[in-house]
Amino acid sequence: MNKISSRLQSLRTPDPFFNISYVVMMFMMATLPITIFFMWPVAIILMLLWICQWNWREKWENFKANDGIPYGLFLLGVFLIPVFGFVNSTNMAIAWRSFECHLWFLFAPLIFLTTSSKLWSRNHIKILLILFSASEIAILLFFLIRGIYNTVKTGDSSFLYNDYYCHDYHHAYVALYATFVYTLIFHYLTENSHRISTQRKVLLYLAAIFLAISVFCVYSRAGILTFLFLHLVLSGYAIYRKPSRWKYVVGIIFLIFTMFTILIATAPRNRFTESYLSFHHKKSEEKQTDARLIIWQAAWDGAIENLPWGVGTGDGNDVVMEKYHENGHWKSRNHPYNAHNQFLFALLTNGIPGLVIILLFFYAPLGLSVKYRDVLMLSLFLLMTCNCLVECMFDRRAGVDFFAIMIPLFILRIHSSSYQNNSLPS
Repeated sequence: MNKISSRLQSLRTPDPFFNISYVVMMFMMATLPITIFFMWPVAIILMLLWICQWNWREKWENFKANDGIPYGLFLLGVFLIPVFGFVNSTNMAIAWRSFECHLWFLFAPLIFLTTSSKLWSRNHIKILLILFSASEIAILLFFLIRGIYNTVKTGDSSFLYNDYYCHDYHHAYVALYATFVYTLIFHYLTENSHRISTQRKVLLYLAAIFLAISVFCVYSRAGILTFLFLHLVLSGYAIYRKPSRWKYVVGIIFLIFTMFTILIATAPRNRFTESYLSFHHKKSEEKQTDARLIIWQAAWDGAIENLPWGVGTGDGNDVVMEKYHENGHWKSRNHPYNAHNQFLFALLTNGIPGLVIILLFFYAPLGLSVKYRDVLMLSLFLLMTCNCLVECMFDRRAGVDFFAIMIPLFILRIHSSSYQNNSLPS
């Protein structure tokens, strides 16, 4: 307890507004993996504290010092998408929902990037990431215990997979969070292996194994493929940092791929095989077992017909379903699909300007990772890109809140007073 107390005391700064804001941020990070219910109250409190500081000139200087120009402006630009989308939307209820969903793209860069990097230490950011990771592991443990209980009770192993496993949580976002936490642990072990006690190292390896298993149990196909791809990237980085690790890293890669192969082979439903078979079937009614390709085609057709300005933020899903049905597909008629691709959805709803703004948003973490050769920022960019290729990540609060907060936080990590440049190869 004394160690924890001293650690918390070390987080105090001479700025009382920052100290209060940081406590609110700790609460925000601890609850984000579990529920988005508190994100709006947190946003209101943080913005009120931000306004009460009233040091606008200093905020502007901090914003510029924290790479606010151009990267912070790229992040803020995504907030303009629903604003532009109001112009030609007819479904105003959805347009307003999108506007509300995108507000963290406005709040997060303002709150984080206008704060002096001198106030942020490595421990400030480390504590926030630990709180997020602990909450994600806790909710995954809850899923596992509930799945085992229901399996034992009913004899049906389906409770350990996919929607039955996540229940009210969208499996794509659960896999996203789990992969992100796995990335943090892998990076920490890579950079600090010689400084970590054996007990802590064992605990972290067990957590990493549990997260890997959880990604499969969530059984998001994109989530599994993203996890495997990101693990390969991190493994290459680990070998770069210490070439003598190559046998050890290759062994871990082999074990992970073997584990996933066994788990997929023993699952009650193989979604990868279903996708392969549906792709090769010619009949549209058979292809509906996996609708993504059909939905992408519908979104593309709608986007091309409405260039250059798009159909409006509120009408994107309606146009997708209209084209979906025009092409002769009637599955889930009462369930409106979105485009399941963030880039296609931006082109559909806001045309060429919307696609350009989205690409600039993605360039922020990519540009910063190249500029500072930072592996965690690169990992966040890859995680975001892989998921946005198969989901409209910015159409749900779980995706918006996560990326809107993590990218500015990682920018502050780069500029924090105690940042250590563990860089990527040039």
